Amino acid sequence: MMNMGPRLVQTLRQTQTLSLKMQQALQILQYSNLELDQHIKEELEVNPVLEATAKLSEPVPEITKETPNGHDGEALDDSSFDLDAFASRWDQRLKEGRDLSVHPDMGSRRDFYLNSISQEESLTAHLLTQLRLVVDDPDDLAMGEYLVGEIDARGYFTGSLEEIAEEMGVELAQVERMLYRVQRFEPTGVGARDLAECLMLQINAEHPHEPELTILVEHHLDDLQRRQIPAIAKAMRVSTGRVEELKNILATLNPWPGHEYDSEPTQYIAPDLVVEKIDGSFVVSLTESGSPELQVDEGYKALVKDKTMDKTEKRYIRSKLESAKWLIQNIAQRQQTILRIGKAIMDVQHEFLEKGVDKIKPLTLQEIADIVGVHEATVSRTTRGKYVQTPQGLFEFKYFFSPALKTASGGEQSSKSVRATIQKIIDAEDKRKPLSDQKITDKLIENGLKIARRTVTKYREAMNIPKTTMRKEYQS
Repeated sequence: MMNMGPRLVQTLRQTQTLSLKMQQALQILQYSNLELDQHIKEELEVNPVLEATAKLSEPVPEITKETPNGHDGEALDDSSFDLDAFASRWDQRLKEGRDLSVHPDMGSRRDFYLNSISQEESLTAHLLTQLRLVVDDPDDLAMGEYLVGEIDARGYFTGSLEEIAEEMGVELAQVERMLYRVQRFEPTGVGARDLAECLMLQINAEHPHEPELTILVEHHLDDLQRRQIPAIAKAMRVSTGRVEELKNILATLNPWPGHEYDSEPTQYIAPDLVVEKIDGSFVVSLTESGSPELQVDEGYKALVKDKTMDKTEKRYIRSKLESAKWLIQNIAQRQQTILRIGKAIMDVQHEFLEKGVDKIKPLTLQEIADIVGVHEATVSRTTRGKYVQTPQGLFEFKYFFSPALKTASGGEQSSKSVRATIQKIIDAEDKRKPLSDQKITDKLIENGLKIARRTVTKYREAMNIPKTTMRKEYQS
């Protein structure tokens, strides 16, 4: 009979645990430039021994340790340390008037980023401001605020006029009149209940002398979206060329006027590397903004040698010195890793630097890992969220990695270069007779690429290129 009772079983297994220092190194490696700047700012605020400098004056010193742990044999509990008392006691021994948490160079750089991020006014706030300028009656103002509250991020009114009228105890006509007033606000087209009404509001304001445009939107919008140009031309008794002209006017209107007041913060990109052609060769270097530099304050390094200092205070300084040392080393290691991996990528993509995206080569993370001599996971962490400024434009590192497609000669071509070629073929096509996916496939095969039609379709859709019927243009 099997014994189902609890038992103690001793097993031996090997596991790997990352130290806090290794975890910090991996975290810093993954940071983008702006994230690293924020991390440095936070460290400067909590670690008094750190200071930012335009240039490191000397290598990071080794910390003298009295025991293997470097803490006089005891673990430090920061909560038991009175930093204010320490600061006042040793204030005269430090340089007077210095703000240890902020350096002018780092401060000006952070101020630039903060000042660059303007606080955009939300769509709701923008509409309410206009409402309060034109409406004085408290009841009408309340009704208008209710209506504005039912306008979504696209700028469309999504509520029910009947429900608002019932809830506020007013006639439906009153609510309709107030919505009409809101629809006169900026941005033009706001407060519409559907696409047709949104376009009509803009047509009335911007193209009042185009009656055919009104007819097109009011009676033929569905056919226009299906590209039924000849049918629309016949129904409107105009030429197909005239329908194309009207379509082009509609293309200048905004179907989502609320997006002009998108409340999402602007995301700024600071390149980590820059590639420049110097004397005929491409040179890869770290950007200045991607190379934050820190050093340990000399005053604190001198304090740890003072034999009269209280042990608790000395342990506190030692811990902060060690923390600062590891932060500086990890940042330096991050920069060198980014540079090495960036150089390896650019060496492979040399033809891209010379001729453009359609010459990009297939590349995998493992290939770069083998070239640099690091683990594939390190390449993945390093390339995530990092950017390089090249003669062809600004690109994320990840852009240069793509699978390979076979060519007729037995070689390989990057999927990104194939997409660029598809784009060129479509750009050059006769818009009166746009190419089908099969004809695009045939052209690629003629150029020596082995590719299936379904792959071309997949790439075209991923590039948001409409299908053949949607690309066709009609002329009279």
